[in-house]
Amino acid sequence: MRESLTKEERLGRRTDISRVFREGTAVRCAGLQIRVAKNGLDFNRVAFTCVRRFGSAVQRNRAKRIAREIYRKYKGNLYPGHDLIFVLYPGEKAYRDVKKQFGRLLSEAGLIHDTE
Repeated sequence: MRESLTKEERLGRRTDISRVFREGTAVRCAGLQIRVAKNGLDFNRVAFTCVRRFGSAVQRNRAKRIAREIYRKYKGNLYPGHDLIFVLYPGEKAYRDVKKQFGRLLSEAGLIHDTE
């Protein structure tokens, strides 16, 4: 399995994103939220977003870049067939802490089949 995020694995259409927010289930912790909905495909699609008052563009882009990297590391251990939206909240967190949050939330959502 490729570790990179291909174009088909990105969730970009407005209708798909609004469907995940409308029909999907949410799993939350401090600083991060995951919205999950089934997509009927044999692979996962993913999107990353920040809340409105996150900070400057530099802070938002850095947070999304870190989140994409962590997702890329977990991607091989996830069950396929879901649309995922990661909602990021402001706050200075270390990479290690964010990775721990991702692992915990993915296992709470029932998406991960092999924990590290």
